[in-house]
Amino acid sequence: MAIKITFSKHAQRKVAERELEQTIVEKVLESPDFVFYDLVSKAMIAIAKVEITGISTNLIIPYVKENDILKVVTIYPCRDIKREIKRKEGTRWVKIK
Repeated sequence: MAIKITFSKHAQRKVAERELEQTIVEKVLESPDFVFYDLVSKAMIAIAKVEITGISTNLIIPYVKENDILKVVTIYPCRDIKREIKRKEGTRWVKIK
């Protein structure tokens, strides 16, 4: 059963700007490499390695769960994921997976 996903207006703009396909977003949310909880925004953070227009990168998707729906807050790519995690883990992000 596929998960139900909705997008904030901001996330919709980012998906359009980055020309992301729905299947990539679903893949990251269904099978993330890492999951964090953001202490500031109170959102979950799903991270997975993906390929976007032939470029390998990590996609970071902050989202909130409302009932059985995942609402994507924003989406952004990050090539140096180790640096991003090191910068935020312990101060802002708490590792879940």
